[in-house]
Amino acid sequence: MSRSLSRILAGGLLALSTGCLLSLPAWAASARDGQACLERADLQCAEEIRDALVRRGPADADTLALQVRTLFFEGDYDGAVAALDQLEAKGAVPKNIADAPIRETRDAATGFVEARGDGVVLRHAPGVDLVLRDEALDVMVRSRKTVDELLGGGPRHDILMDIFPDGKRFIAASGLPPEAVRTTGVIALSKWTRLLLTTPRALARGYAWKDTVAHEYIHLVVAWRTQDQAPVWLQEGLAKHLEGYWRGDHSGNLSIHQQSLLAEALRDDDFVPFEKFRYSMAYLDSGEEAAKAFGQVGTMVGFLVETKGVDALPPLLDAVRDGQDAQQAMAEAAGYPDFAAFTEGWKGYLSRLPLVQEQTAALPVVLDVPEDDYQGDPVLDNSEDLARAARVGDLLREAGRYEAALIEYDKALDPTEPPSPLILARVAQCHERMGDLAKALSEAEEAARLYPEFTLTLTTLARLYEAAGRTRDAVGAWQQAHDLNPFDPNVQTALADGYASLGDDERSRRHLRYARIIATGGVLPDAATSTD
Repeated sequence: MSRSLSRILAGGLLALSTGCLLSLPAWAASARDGQACLERADLQCAEEIRDALVRRGPADADTLALQVRTLFFEGDYDGAVAALDQLEAKGAVPKNIADAPIRETRDAATGFVEARGDGVVLRHAPGVDLVLRDEALDVMVRSRKTVDELLGGGPRHDILMDIFPDGKRFIAASGLPPEAVRTTGVIALSKWTRLLLTTPRALARGYAWKDTVAHEYIHLVVAWRTQDQAPVWLQEGLAKHLEGYWRGDHSGNLSIHQQSLLAEALRDDDFVPFEKFRYSMAYLDSGEEAAKAFGQVGTMVGFLVETKGVDALPPLLDAVRDGQDAQQAMAEAAGYPDFAAFTEGWKGYLSRLPLVQEQTAALPVVLDVPEDDYQGDPVLDNSEDLARAARVGDLLREAGRYEAALIEYDKALDPTEPPSPLILARVAQCHERMGDLAKALSEAEEAARLYPEFTLTLTTLARLYEAAGRTRDAVGAWQQAHDLNPFDPNVQTALADGYASLGDDERSRRHLRYARIIATGGVLPDAATSTD
């Protein structure tokens, strides 16, 4: 008897508390039972039923449909397309297959190379994305261990992540409308029991891709633990609050921008209704609204964890899996009679948080466009007047007229608008060239505090730390820049030198290797081979 098969009574499935299917052997189950396993995010269960049905003999349309979907969930896109061809020949393609981007995913992942870690599989395009391989596997393994322990278990199959080499191929494989991806800045997904990620080189400045990997894996675990019964607000709340736990950060990862949005929402009682993201955060009106919504649901989980501890999370997921309303389950987990009372308690919790209330702007997500410095800036890209002053300042700075450049940069810092991260970095550079290293460092540190995911602020700060002889601080800033955009050869060279000066030869060699990968376009002895 299989461990992953469940009781089948009266032709239906009775889900047990483990989320598995037990009782009858796989060969006694039907294709419908296998489809039910997939709907509950239990891939192993579906695989066992599929394999038993295939062994019985020629596949009927129902078995072929199960085979198509199971292969697609497994990441065998060639096999899924071949089975889909057979199913189409029978003229019996169900809607859940017709709507899935099976051929598009096969095309988007063509030519990928594969690497494996402990219970995880990574696939990416050949070439410079090899830079991501070791650290991506490390994040996947550490996330799996951490999250499974926190949430009371995780999927039993190997976890597959595809890293797509550009936004166009990610969008094709995501099944999401392109406009939804671009409006809210979706760059990764957990779907079909797999992880889909856009390479950080698809954005000129990169992005916090490591925490994004952890975030998406949390979605996968929540789907498996609750038999895919958790609503989007709870999924996103858990993923947002826990996304830094893999690296020991239990803060909840609220950016200054999100803190400001929450403080404003609390003051005006203007939160994003759950109904607006009932199906996905991708369908919200803007990146700004998505940032606020993430902050809301992430702090709700943070409130629960502060009130009852992380041990409250597995029972919460159990209750949702067993059919309890998620809002009521959350309220009871936190010790409240209903969700209205929980919400009032959460607002009180928000009011006690030291939310930073400073004007910052959401960094735009611009995929597959070679950004100039202004396109990647959230303020200058939206104001011709401010951008005009900034360009004059750049001309003066490049001509060595730093005091005059500062005057123009000051014009580009409108006090009624959030500050431009690019201008903050440029101001620091001017003070450095004028010989005022202390002022330059002060400006750069403030820029990095306000915009820690704007790579130029970090590289500027790193260079200034080096100039001040603060090697360890410089390495820390270079490392932050690397974690956003590992494709900058200057960052890799600086890290190799920095770690060598600190006596960390292993890390120095690692970053020298990354620099060689970038310089050669990924043409290294092991670049085209799979690794174990």
